[in-house]
Amino acid sequence: MEKVRITIDGKEYEVQKGKTVLQAALENGIAIPYFCYHPRLKIIGACRMCIVYNEKTGRLITSCNTPVEDGMVISTKHDLVKANQKYLLQAFMTRHPLDCPICDKAGECDLQNYGAIFGPQRQIVPVSALEKERHYVDWESDFLEYYSNRCVVCYRCTRACDDVVGAHALYIEERGFQSNIAPAVRPMDTSSCEMCGICVHVCPVGAIISKPFKYWTRSWLLERASTHCFNCAVGCEVQVEFGLGDWRSQRKVYRTKPTDELNICAKTFFGYDVLNENRLLSCYLHGKEESPSNVASFLANILKERGESTAIVVSPYLSNEVLQSIRSVAEAVGSFITSTLSLDLYPFLEAFGEPKDVSVHDLSSYEGFVLIGEDITSSLPVLSYYIKGKVYRVGEFSRDSKLRPHVIDLESLKDLEGKFLVLVNTTGLIGDKARALGEYLKSLKDRVDFMVLHKDANFKGVYRIFGDKLSHLGGLLEEVQRGKIKNLVVFGEDILDYYPEEYVYGLFEKLEHLVVFSPFADGLSSYAGIRIPMNLLGEVEGTFSSLFGDVPSRRILPWAFNDRDFFQALTSAVGSLNKGIKILKKESYQPVKTPEVHLYRSSWITRRSQNLSKLYEKNSTVLQRWT
Repeated sequence: MEKVRITIDGKEYEVQKGKTVLQAALENGIAIPYFCYHPRLKIIGACRMCIVYNEKTGRLITSCNTPVEDGMVISTKHDLVKANQKYLLQAFMTRHPLDCPICDKAGECDLQNYGAIFGPQRQIVPVSALEKERHYVDWESDFLEYYSNRCVVCYRCTRACDDVVGAHALYIEERGFQSNIAPAVRPMDTSSCEMCGICVHVCPVGAIISKPFKYWTRSWLLERASTHCFNCAVGCEVQVEFGLGDWRSQRKVYRTKPTDELNICAKTFFGYDVLNENRLLSCYLHGKEESPSNVASFLANILKERGESTAIVVSPYLSNEVLQSIRSVAEAVGSFITSTLSLDLYPFLEAFGEPKDVSVHDLSSYEGFVLIGEDITSSLPVLSYYIKGKVYRVGEFSRDSKLRPHVIDLESLKDLEGKFLVLVNTTGLIGDKARALGEYLKSLKDRVDFMVLHKDANFKGVYRIFGDKLSHLGGLLEEVQRGKIKNLVVFGEDILDYYPEEYVYGLFEKLEHLVVFSPFADGLSSYAGIRIPMNLLGEVEGTFSSLFGDVPSRRILPWAFNDRDFFQALTSAVGSLNKGIKILKKESYQPVKTPEVHLYRSSWITRRSQNLSKLYEKNSTVLQRWT
């Protein structure tokens, strides 16, 4: 990349050609205030706060939209710069309510911080609080709230909604001081808004807030750390903010936020409440709390004595390290391994063959996209943020309507011209339906590229680690019914996405031993004699094979169960046996149901969120489906 030399505040820097003055300054640790600029959003130069002085031209310029030039000499401390920054902040604050003591943004508000660093320390123009009233705009939402008086009209929220998410749920009404951010459709909760919360995060002041977080705590009282989300297969990096249960805050997760990449959806932004409710955080043996080492020893004895009559149902929401430990245990004791992925993903791949490894980063190289299967926007929302270009759709869709797809049939795939990527969502394509589609698409591999998808977080990790060692779930459940499989080790509640509860609970009555690894103290785990915690977002130390590639998950919540120590104890207790994994390929699809895929309810984890359940109930009858 070509470099240019510029001087900022008397010091010379070498920066990449094409960068703006603001980007060059920020990359080199030089503070310039701004409201409208964001590294992921289009540059518009709306707020004028980022002005600097060009000493060669003798003029003030906006640094966010001025490209660097070789030999450029910039001052961020010139008297004209300081005077104009003060003037602009004075203008913002003259019409701002200055309600920091009750504003949720206090402590992380750009206007508050810039006022302290760059601006006037007192209100110069005598305007009373009553004269600061702007027209109130009710978004009619139970989750988002807009304070018109606090808005600095930076357009970050509308640009994020339009250019990143593509939902087009917000627009600017009126002009000048009367400008307000308004929903395109009211009520907000049942509009095209996807409740990703990005507008809350990018707002530099407290104009847009999250109602579930409102008045709960202050930002400076919380601990925070970054990890990767595994509520779906995309694998976004997110921030988790939590309290420790001391004098500052309760022991709970208060909110989740995106990083500057703005990769987040409603499943995480509002679905964080699952981390706080009905959690199973200790091991239990027949109703009595036990140490993890004792439970690991007890489970190891069952597996060593009855491994060949035991089936392990793994969850695609487990890390690669845990999945590898499960494989090692199963190989040692000679048990079966299965997953709900054996019902849809596996039949498709049996016919289609090994898929090409396409990541989210590769999507920008394609001219167009073809979507097949369940809604991408509903099952893998952030993936839809990266689909830019011509879009075709095979079959029904609802939320994918934001991509404005042209409906075609499978036969038309042969006629596509240009570089296209076909995204196949295998979720819910059960058995022969999946095989038939896989067989047909296999013949087109030499014409277009394919990206095979599933709603579950680590479907790629399950496929890589177990490959053809995975037995068919339906066949194994039939063996439970016949009394051939006497012990089940179940991870998560994925099985309830595909089978009716009464059927699953009826099978449990036929078992000698039921072991459930679950994040929750109720549900499936309440039926088990042996209950062991399973970790969620912010609790797992390991890696996930996501659509962004292999991404790390960090154990940042201090109260989380240490699953790595547990599986080390289990593998150690099992010993050096080597009976080999047993495989049952016999298939059965009764009484399999198609898993529900909805923006606010697409897995057994999101189903537990009270926030998402409210949004689901509101939207369940609103969205029509197009064909």
